[in-house]
Amino acid sequence: MNSYQETVDAILGIPKFTKEKHTFQVIRDYLEALGHPEQGIRVIHVAGTNGKGSVCRMLSDMLRLSGRRVGGFFSPHLVRMNERIRVNGNEIPDEDLTECYRQVKDAEREHRLPVLTFFEVLFVMALLHFHKEQVEDAVLETGLGGRLDATTSIPAELFVITEIGLDHELYLGNTIEKVAAEKAGIITGPAPLVYHCCETAARVIRKKAADIGCKMIVNCGEAELISEEVVPLGIDFSFRNDYDRYDHVFLPTKALYQVENAITAISAVPMLLSGWEKPRIRELVRSSLSGFRWEGRLEEIRDGLYTDGAHNPSAAARLSESLQALLKERKDIRKRTLIFSASEDKNIHGVLKELGGLPWDTVILTRYTGSRSEEPEELRRLLADTFDKNTQIISAEDLQAALEAAGIGTLPDGKAAGPEAGHLVVVTGSLYLVGELKAMFNGSAK
Repeated sequence: MNSYQETVDAILGIPKFTKEKHTFQVIRDYLEALGHPEQGIRVIHVAGTNGKGSVCRMLSDMLRLSGRRVGGFFSPHLVRMNERIRVNGNEIPDEDLTECYRQVKDAEREHRLPVLTFFEVLFVMALLHFHKEQVEDAVLETGLGGRLDATTSIPAELFVITEIGLDHELYLGNTIEKVAAEKAGIITGPAPLVYHCCETAARVIRKKAADIGCKMIVNCGEAELISEEVVPLGIDFSFRNDYDRYDHVFLPTKALYQVENAITAISAVPMLLSGWEKPRIRELVRSSLSGFRWEGRLEEIRDGLYTDGAHNPSAAARLSESLQALLKERKDIRKRTLIFSASEDKNIHGVLKELGGLPWDTVILTRYTGSRSEEPEELRRLLADTFDKNTQIISAEDLQAALEAAGIGTLPDGKAAGPEAGHLVVVTGSLYLVGELKAMFNGSAK
Protein backbone atom coordinates (compact mmCIF):
# COMPACT_ATOMS: atom_id res chain seq x y z
CA MET A 1 0.00 0.00 0.00
CA ASN A 2 1.26 3.49 -0.83
CA SER A 3 2.07 5.93 1.93
CA TYR A 4 0.10 9.15 2.27
CA GLN A 5 2.79 11.19 0.53
CA GLU A 6 3.08 8.66 -2.28
CA THR A 7 -0.69 8.86 -2.73
CA VAL A 8 -0.65 12.66 -2.85
CA ASP A 9 2.24 12.64 -5.31
CA ALA A 10 0.41 10.14 -7.52
CA ILE A 11 -2.75 12.26 -7.60
CA LEU A 12 -0.79 15.46 -8.22
CA GLY A 13 0.84 13.73 -11.16
CA ILE A 14 -2.52 13.50 -12.93
CA PRO A 15 -3.20 16.46 -15.33
CA LYS A 16 -5.47 19.06 -13.70
CA PHE A 17 -6.79 20.71 -16.86
CA THR A 18 -7.93 18.60 -19.79
CA LYS A 19 -9.86 19.72 -22.87
CA GLU A 20 -11.47 16.31 -23.24
CA LYS A 21 -13.56 14.93 -20.38
CA HIS A 22 -15.00 11.50 -19.78
CA THR A 23 -18.70 10.97 -20.21
CA PHE A 24 -20.76 10.69 -17.05
CA GLN A 25 -21.12 6.99 -17.77
CA VAL A 26 -17.43 6.49 -16.93
CA ILE A 27 -17.98 8.01 -13.48
CA ARG A 28 -21.11 5.92 -13.02
CA ASP A 29 -19.22 2.77 -14.02
CA TYR A 30 -16.72 3.50 -11.24
CA LEU A 31 -19.50 4.11 -8.73
CA GLU A 32 -21.16 0.82 -9.72
CA ALA A 33 -17.86 -1.03 -9.37
CA LEU A 34 -17.42 0.53 -5.92
CA GLY A 35 -20.89 -0.44 -4.68
CA HIS A 36 -22.65 2.88 -5.36
CA PRO A 37 -21.30 4.95 -2.45
CA GLU A 38 -23.42 7.91 -3.63
CA GLN A 39 -26.72 6.20 -2.89
CA GLY A 40 -28.68 7.34 0.14
CA ILE A 41 -26.97 10.74 0.24
CA ARG A 42 -28.86 13.99 -0.41
CA VAL A 43 -26.81 16.10 -2.83
CA ILE A 44 -26.64 19.90 -2.93
CA HIS A 45 -24.78 21.03 -6.06
CA VAL A 46 -23.21 24.50 -6.25
CA ALA A 47 -21.71 26.12 -9.37
CA GLY A 48 -20.56 29.63 -10.28
CA THR A 49 -17.50 31.66 -11.19
CA ASN A 50 -16.98 33.30 -7.81
CA GLY A 51 -18.42 32.51 -4.39
CA LYS A 52 -19.32 28.87 -4.85
CA GLY A 53 -16.79 27.62 -2.31
CA SER A 54 -17.99 30.12 0.28
CA VAL A 55 -21.64 29.18 -0.29
CA CYS A 56 -20.74 25.50 -0.01
CA ARG A 57 -19.02 26.16 3.31
CA MET A 58 -21.93 28.23 4.62
CA LEU A 59 -24.50 25.60 3.66
CA SER A 60 -22.33 22.83 5.10
CA ASP A 61 -22.03 24.70 8.40
CA MET A 62 -25.76 25.40 8.59
CA LEU A 63 -26.70 21.79 7.89
CA ARG A 64 -24.15 20.50 10.38
CA LEU A 65 -25.49 22.86 13.05
CA SER A 66 -29.01 21.60 12.30
CA GLY A 67 -27.89 18.15 13.44
CA ARG A 68 -27.24 16.51 10.08
CA ARG A 69 -24.04 14.74 9.09
CA VAL A 70 -22.56 16.68 6.17
CA GLY A 71 -19.91 15.96 3.60
CA GLY A 72 -18.26 18.77 1.68
CA PHE A 73 -16.35 18.50 -1.61
CA PHE A 74 -14.30 21.61 -2.40
CA SER A 75 -11.70 22.81 -4.88
CA PRO A 76 -8.98 23.80 -5.12
CA HIS A 77 -7.02 23.11 -1.95
CA LEU A 78 -4.72 25.81 -0.61
CA VAL A 79 -2.13 23.87 1.39
CA ARG A 80 -3.10 20.19 1.79
CA MET A 81 -5.11 17.99 -0.57
CA ASN A 82 -7.19 16.80 2.38
CA GLU A 83 -8.95 20.20 2.41
CA ARG A 84 -11.00 19.10 -0.60
CA ILE A 85 -12.89 16.33 1.22
CA ARG A 86 -14.52 17.10 4.58
CA VAL A 87 -17.10 15.61 6.91
CA ASN A 88 -18.73 17.95 9.41
CA GLY A 89 -15.95 20.42 8.66
CA ASN A 90 -13.12 17.96 9.37
CA GLU A 91 -10.65 17.18 6.59
CA ILE A 92 -10.32 13.57 5.46
CA PRO A 93 -7.61 11.83 7.54
CA ASP A 94 -4.39 10.92 5.73
CA GLU A 95 -5.02 7.19 6.05
CA ASP A 96 -8.55 7.49 4.66
CA LEU A 97 -7.38 9.55 1.70
CA THR A 98 -4.82 6.83 0.94
CA GLU A 99 -7.40 4.05 1.30
CA CYS A 100 -9.98 5.78 -0.92
CA TYR A 101 -7.38 6.25 -3.64
CA ARG A 102 -6.42 2.58 -3.38
CA GLN A 103 -10.06 1.57 -3.85
CA VAL A 104 -10.41 3.75 -6.95
CA LYS A 105 -7.26 2.29 -8.52
CA ASP A 106 -8.34 -1.26 -7.64
CA ALA A 107 -11.68 -0.66 -9.38
CA GLU A 108 -9.87 0.71 -12.42
CA ARG A 109 -7.68 -2.37 -12.66
CA GLU A 110 -10.22 -5.06 -11.79
CA HIS A 111 -12.99 -3.71 -14.05
CA ARG A 112 -10.71 -2.45 -16.84
CA LEU A 113 -12.06 1.09 -16.52
CA PRO A 114 -10.61 4.23 -18.17
CA VAL A 115 -8.05 6.16 -16.12
CA LEU A 116 -9.79 9.04 -14.36
CA THR A 117 -8.61 12.65 -14.50
CA PHE A 118 -7.34 14.54 -11.43
CA PHE A 119 -10.71 16.00 -10.44
CA GLU A 120 -12.65 12.82 -11.24
CA VAL A 121 -10.39 10.75 -8.98
CA LEU A 122 -10.92 13.14 -6.07
CA PHE A 123 -14.68 13.26 -6.65
CA VAL A 124 -15.05 9.49 -6.52
CA MET A 125 -12.77 9.39 -3.48
CA ALA A 126 -15.00 11.96 -1.77
CA LEU A 127 -18.09 9.83 -2.33
CA LEU A 128 -16.30 6.79 -0.92
CA HIS A 129 -15.34 8.73 2.19
CA PHE A 130 -18.85 10.14 2.59
CA HIS A 131 -20.29 6.63 2.42
CA LYS A 132 -17.82 5.33 5.01
CA GLU A 133 -18.66 8.24 7.32
CA GLN A 134 -22.44 7.75 6.87
CA VAL A 135 -22.97 11.24 5.52
CA GLU A 136 -26.59 12.39 5.10
CA ASP A 137 -25.96 15.49 2.95
CA ALA A 138 -23.19 16.10 0.43
CA VAL A 139 -22.51 19.71 -0.61
CA LEU A 140 -20.59 19.57 -3.88
CA GLU A 141 -18.60 22.45 -5.35
CA THR A 142 -18.33 22.23 -9.12
CA GLY A 143 -14.77 22.08 -10.35
CA LEU A 144 -14.82 23.68 -13.81
CA GLY A 145 -17.99 24.84 -15.51
CA GLY A 146 -20.79 22.46 -14.64
CA ARG A 147 -22.26 20.95 -17.79
CA LEU A 148 -19.44 18.43 -18.18
CA ASP A 149 -18.16 18.42 -14.60
CA ALA A 150 -17.84 15.10 -12.78
CA THR A 151 -20.04 16.43 -9.97
CA THR A 152 -22.97 16.60 -12.42
CA SER A 153 -22.87 12.84 -12.96
CA ILE A 154 -25.07 12.17 -9.93
CA PRO A 155 -28.56 13.64 -9.27
CA ALA A 156 -28.96 16.58 -6.90
CA GLU A 157 -31.89 17.67 -4.76
CA LEU A 158 -30.94 21.36 -4.79
CA PHE A 159 -29.05 23.44 -7.37
CA VAL A 160 -27.29 26.67 -6.44
CA ILE A 161 -25.57 29.04 -8.88
CA THR A 162 -23.48 31.96 -7.64
CA GLU A 163 -21.96 34.96 -9.41
CA ILE A 164 -21.08 34.44 -13.08
CA GLY A 165 -18.03 36.12 -14.61
CA LEU A 166 -15.39 35.44 -17.25
CA ASP A 167 -12.77 32.85 -16.25
CA HIS A 168 -11.31 29.76 -17.91
CA GLU A 169 -12.45 31.21 -21.25
CA LEU A 170 -10.59 28.51 -23.19
CA TYR A 171 -12.90 25.89 -21.68
CA LEU A 172 -16.09 27.81 -20.89
CA GLY A 173 -16.40 30.52 -23.55
CA ASN A 174 -15.64 34.22 -23.81
CA THR A 175 -19.07 35.72 -23.09
CA ILE A 176 -21.21 35.79 -19.95
CA GLU A 177 -23.95 33.94 -21.83
CA LYS A 178 -21.62 31.09 -22.80
CA VAL A 179 -20.23 30.77 -19.27
CA ALA A 180 -23.73 30.87 -17.79
CA ALA A 181 -24.81 28.06 -20.12
CA GLU A 182 -21.92 25.92 -18.87
CA LYS A 183 -22.73 26.67 -15.23
CA ALA A 184 -26.44 26.05 -15.79
CA GLY A 185 -25.48 22.59 -17.02
CA ILE A 186 -25.66 21.38 -13.40
CA ILE A 187 -29.45 21.66 -13.68
CA THR A 188 -30.29 18.09 -14.68
CA GLY A 189 -33.63 17.52 -12.96
CA PRO A 190 -36.68 19.20 -11.42
CA ALA A 191 -35.04 19.98 -8.07
CA PRO A 192 -35.29 23.58 -6.75
CA LEU A 193 -32.83 26.20 -8.01
CA VAL A 194 -31.36 29.16 -6.12
CA TYR A 195 -29.24 31.64 -8.06
CA HIS A 196 -27.52 34.99 -7.47
CA CYS A 197 -25.91 36.49 -10.56
CA CYS A 198 -26.18 39.30 -13.08
CA GLU A 199 -29.27 39.55 -15.29
CA THR A 200 -27.35 38.58 -18.44
CA ALA A 201 -26.44 35.25 -16.87
CA ALA A 202 -29.78 34.92 -15.09
CA ARG A 203 -31.72 34.87 -18.36
CA VAL A 204 -29.72 31.86 -19.55
CA ILE A 205 -30.10 30.09 -16.20
CA ARG A 206 -33.87 30.71 -15.96
CA LYS A 207 -34.39 29.33 -19.46
CA LYS A 208 -32.49 26.15 -18.61
CA ALA A 209 -34.44 25.76 -15.36
CA ALA A 210 -37.74 26.25 -17.20
CA ASP A 211 -36.77 23.76 -19.90
CA ILE A 212 -35.84 21.16 -17.28
CA GLY A 213 -38.87 21.94 -15.14
CA CYS A 214 -37.37 23.01 -11.82
CA LYS A 215 -40.21 22.97 -9.30
CA MET A 216 -38.98 26.14 -7.59
CA ILE A 217 -36.73 28.97 -8.78
CA VAL A 218 -35.42 31.56 -6.32
CA ASN A 219 -33.63 34.68 -7.56
CA CYS A 220 -31.51 36.01 -4.68
CA GLY A 221 -30.90 39.16 -6.69
CA GLU A 222 -34.45 40.17 -5.78
CA ALA A 223 -33.57 40.22 -2.08
CA GLU A 224 -33.41 43.74 -0.63
CA LEU A 225 -30.17 44.61 1.15
CA ILE A 226 -31.37 46.99 3.86
CA SER A 227 -28.02 47.80 5.46
CA GLU A 228 -24.38 46.77 5.28
CA GLU A 229 -21.62 48.08 7.54
CA VAL A 230 -18.01 47.10 8.13
CA VAL A 231 -17.51 46.97 11.91
CA PRO A 232 -14.29 46.30 13.88
CA LEU A 233 -14.67 42.49 13.85
CA GLY A 234 -16.52 41.92 10.60
CA ILE A 235 -19.68 42.94 8.73
CA ASP A 236 -23.17 43.70 10.03
CA PHE A 237 -25.95 43.44 7.44
CA SER A 238 -29.73 43.30 7.19
CA PHE A 239 -31.88 42.11 4.28
CA ARG A 240 -35.30 40.80 3.37
CA ASN A 241 -36.43 38.28 0.78
CA ASP A 242 -39.78 36.70 -0.09
CA TYR A 243 -39.35 34.18 2.71
CA ASP A 244 -38.22 36.23 5.70
CA ARG A 245 -36.38 39.27 7.03
CA TYR A 246 -32.99 39.19 8.77
CA ASP A 247 -31.81 42.16 10.82
CA HIS A 248 -28.20 42.69 11.94
CA VAL A 249 -26.67 39.41 10.82
CA PHE A 250 -22.97 39.28 11.68
CA LEU A 251 -20.22 37.85 9.48
CA PRO A 252 -16.70 37.68 10.98
CA THR A 253 -14.98 38.83 7.76
CA LYS A 254 -14.13 42.12 6.07
CA ALA A 255 -14.98 40.68 2.62
CA LEU A 256 -18.13 42.50 1.52
CA TYR A 257 -18.72 39.95 -1.24
CA GLN A 258 -19.48 37.38 1.46
CA VAL A 259 -22.75 39.20 2.17
CA GLU A 260 -24.04 38.18 -1.27
CA ASN A 261 -22.89 34.63 -0.63
CA ALA A 262 -24.56 34.62 2.78
CA ILE A 263 -27.86 35.80 1.28
CA THR A 264 -27.61 32.96 -1.25
CA ALA A 265 -27.01 30.35 1.46
CA ILE A 266 -29.75 31.79 3.69
CA SER A 267 -32.21 31.66 0.78
CA ALA A 268 -31.31 28.03 0.07
CA VAL A 269 -31.31 26.52 3.55
CA PRO A 270 -35.11 26.56 4.16
CA MET A 271 -35.47 24.16 1.22
CA LEU A 272 -33.20 21.72 3.04
CA LEU A 273 -34.88 21.99 6.45
CA SER A 274 -38.50 21.26 5.64
CA GLY A 275 -40.70 21.46 8.69
CA TRP A 276 -38.52 24.01 10.43
CA GLU A 277 -40.31 27.21 11.40
CA LYS A 278 -38.88 30.63 10.50
CA PRO A 279 -37.67 31.63 13.99
CA ARG A 280 -35.76 28.37 14.33
CA ILE A 281 -34.10 28.79 10.92
CA ARG A 282 -33.27 32.41 11.77
CA GLU A 283 -31.52 31.34 14.97
CA LEU A 284 -29.61 28.62 13.10
CA VAL A 285 -28.47 31.06 10.41
CA ARG A 286 -27.26 33.66 12.89
CA SER A 287 -25.37 31.13 14.97
CA SER A 288 -23.77 29.49 11.95
CA LEU A 289 -22.68 32.66 10.14
CA SER A 290 -21.28 34.22 13.31
CA GLY A 291 -18.62 31.48 13.24
CA PHE A 292 -18.09 31.44 9.48
CA ARG A 293 -14.52 31.16 8.27
CA TRP A 294 -13.28 30.40 4.78
CA GLU A 295 -9.58 30.52 4.15
CA GLY A 296 -8.04 32.62 1.41
CA ARG A 297 -10.98 35.01 1.10
CA LEU A 298 -9.74 38.34 2.45
CA GLU A 299 -8.20 36.32 5.25
CA GLU A 300 -6.09 38.20 7.77
CA ILE A 301 -2.98 36.08 8.27
CA ARG A 302 -1.37 38.54 10.67
CA ASP A 303 -2.49 41.97 11.78
CA GLY A 304 -2.30 44.04 8.61
CA LEU A 305 -1.41 41.10 6.31
CA TYR A 306 -4.36 39.96 4.18
CA THR A 307 -4.65 37.44 1.40
CA ASP A 308 -7.38 36.77 -1.17
CA GLY A 309 -7.60 34.39 -4.11
CA ALA A 310 -9.07 36.91 -6.59
CA HIS A 311 -7.91 35.60 -9.97
CA ASN A 312 -10.42 37.05 -12.43
CA PRO A 313 -11.67 40.62 -13.02
CA SER A 314 -15.02 40.20 -11.31
CA ALA A 315 -13.40 38.73 -8.19
CA ALA A 316 -10.78 41.51 -8.22
CA ALA A 317 -13.54 44.11 -8.42
CA ARG A 318 -15.22 42.59 -5.36
CA LEU A 319 -11.90 42.50 -3.53
CA SER A 320 -11.25 46.18 -4.35
CA GLU A 321 -14.67 47.10 -3.00
CA SER A 322 -13.91 45.30 0.27
CA LEU A 323 -10.46 46.86 0.57
CA GLN A 324 -11.91 50.34 0.06
CA ALA A 325 -14.32 49.71 2.93
CA LEU A 326 -11.48 48.32 5.04
CA LEU A 327 -9.33 51.39 4.42
CA LYS A 328 -12.26 53.61 5.37
CA GLU A 329 -12.72 51.69 8.62
CA ARG A 330 -8.98 51.39 9.45
CA LYS A 331 -7.95 55.00 9.97
CA ASP A 332 -4.55 53.87 11.28
CA ILE A 333 -3.32 52.58 7.91
CA ARG A 334 -0.64 54.88 6.50
CA LYS A 335 1.11 52.59 4.00
CA ARG A 336 -0.39 50.17 1.45
CA THR A 337 1.47 47.39 -0.39
CA LEU A 338 0.13 44.92 -2.95
CA ILE A 339 1.95 41.63 -3.61
CA PHE A 340 0.67 40.13 -6.85
CA SER A 341 1.19 36.96 -8.89
CA ALA A 342 -1.05 35.28 -11.45
CA SER A 343 -1.33 32.30 -13.75
CA GLU A 344 -0.31 32.99 -17.34
CA ASP A 345 -3.69 31.91 -18.76
CA LYS A 346 -5.69 34.45 -16.75
CA ASN A 347 -6.97 37.90 -17.76
CA ILE A 348 -4.13 39.53 -15.84
CA HIS A 349 -4.61 43.02 -17.23
CA GLY A 350 -8.31 42.91 -16.29
CA VAL A 351 -7.46 41.86 -12.73
CA LEU A 352 -4.77 44.54 -12.36
CA LYS A 353 -7.10 47.20 -13.75
CA GLU A 354 -9.62 46.46 -10.98
CA LEU A 355 -6.94 46.49 -8.28
CA GLY A 356 -5.33 49.64 -9.68
CA GLY A 357 -8.11 51.87 -8.42
CA LEU A 358 -6.82 51.59 -4.86
CA PRO A 359 -4.19 53.97 -3.40
CA TRP A 360 -1.22 51.59 -3.38
CA ASP A 361 2.15 52.98 -2.36
CA THR A 362 4.01 49.90 -3.61
CA VAL A 363 3.15 47.00 -5.93
CA ILE A 364 5.44 43.96 -5.76
CA LEU A 365 5.18 41.61 -8.74
CA THR A 366 6.29 38.05 -8.12
CA ARG A 367 5.64 34.44 -9.10
CA TYR A 368 4.31 31.42 -7.28
CA THR A 369 6.00 28.02 -7.48
CA GLY A 370 4.50 26.30 -10.51
CA SER A 371 4.83 26.09 -14.28
CA ARG A 372 1.68 28.15 -14.94
CA SER A 373 2.89 31.21 -13.02
CA GLU A 374 3.49 34.31 -15.13
CA GLU A 375 6.93 35.90 -14.84
CA PRO A 376 7.20 39.22 -12.94
CA GLU A 377 8.58 41.11 -15.93
CA GLU A 378 5.63 40.00 -18.06
CA LEU A 379 3.30 41.13 -15.26
CA ARG A 380 5.02 44.52 -15.39
CA ARG A 381 4.27 44.75 -19.12
CA LEU A 382 0.62 43.86 -18.49
CA LEU A 383 0.28 46.65 -15.94
CA ALA A 384 -0.26 49.04 -18.88
CA ASP A 385 -0.77 52.15 -16.73
CA THR A 386 -3.34 50.47 -14.49
CA PHE A 387 -1.78 51.99 -11.35
CA ASP A 388 -1.17 55.58 -10.30
CA LYS A 389 2.07 56.99 -11.70
CA ASN A 390 3.34 57.60 -8.17
CA THR A 391 3.00 53.94 -7.22
CA GLN A 392 6.35 52.19 -6.86
CA ILE A 393 6.47 49.00 -8.99
CA ILE A 394 9.13 46.43 -8.12
CA SER A 395 9.76 42.76 -8.96
CA ALA A 396 10.63 39.86 -6.68
CA GLU A 397 11.77 36.40 -7.75
CA ASP A 398 9.44 34.56 -5.36
CA LEU A 399 6.97 35.11 -2.53
CA GLN A 400 9.66 35.01 0.15
CA ALA A 401 11.55 37.79 -1.59
CA ALA A 402 8.32 39.73 -2.07
CA LEU A 403 7.52 39.55 1.65
CA GLU A 404 11.03 40.71 2.49
CA ALA A 405 10.67 43.60 0.03
CA ALA A 406 7.46 44.54 1.85
CA GLY A 407 9.39 44.66 5.12
CA ILE A 408 7.96 41.42 6.52
CA GLY A 409 10.63 39.42 8.29
CA THR A 410 10.51 36.08 10.10
CA LEU A 411 9.75 35.11 13.67
CA PRO A 412 12.09 32.95 15.83
CA ASP A 413 10.09 29.85 14.79
CA GLY A 414 10.87 30.57 11.15
CA LYS A 415 7.35 31.71 10.25
CA ALA A 416 6.70 35.07 8.66
CA ALA A 417 5.91 37.99 10.92
CA GLY A 418 3.27 40.59 10.20
CA PRO A 419 3.87 44.06 8.75
CA GLU A 420 4.68 47.00 10.96
CA ALA A 421 1.83 48.93 12.58
CA GLY A 422 -0.08 51.06 10.08
CA HIS A 423 1.11 49.03 7.07
CA LEU A 424 -1.51 47.13 5.01
CA VAL A 425 -0.10 44.29 2.86
CA VAL A 426 -2.41 42.38 0.51
CA VAL A 427 -1.27 39.18 -1.23
CA THR A 428 -3.51 38.24 -4.16
CA GLY A 429 -3.88 37.25 -7.82
CA SER A 430 -3.92 33.46 -7.52
CA LEU A 431 -5.14 30.81 -5.11
CA TYR A 432 -1.80 29.07 -5.69
CA LEU A 433 -0.09 32.17 -4.29
CA VAL A 434 -2.52 32.17 -1.35
CA GLY A 435 -1.70 28.53 -0.65
CA GLU A 436 2.01 29.24 -0.78
CA LEU A 437 1.60 32.10 1.70
CA LYS A 438 -0.45 29.97 4.07
CA ALA A 439 2.08 27.15 3.86
CA MET A 440 4.72 29.56 5.12
CA PHE A 441 2.63 30.02 8.27
CA ASN A 442 1.03 26.61 8.71
CA GLY A 443 3.51 24.09 7.33
CA SER A 444 4.50 22.54 4.04
CA ALA A 445 2.05 22.31 1.17
CA LYS A 446 0.97 18.89 -0.05
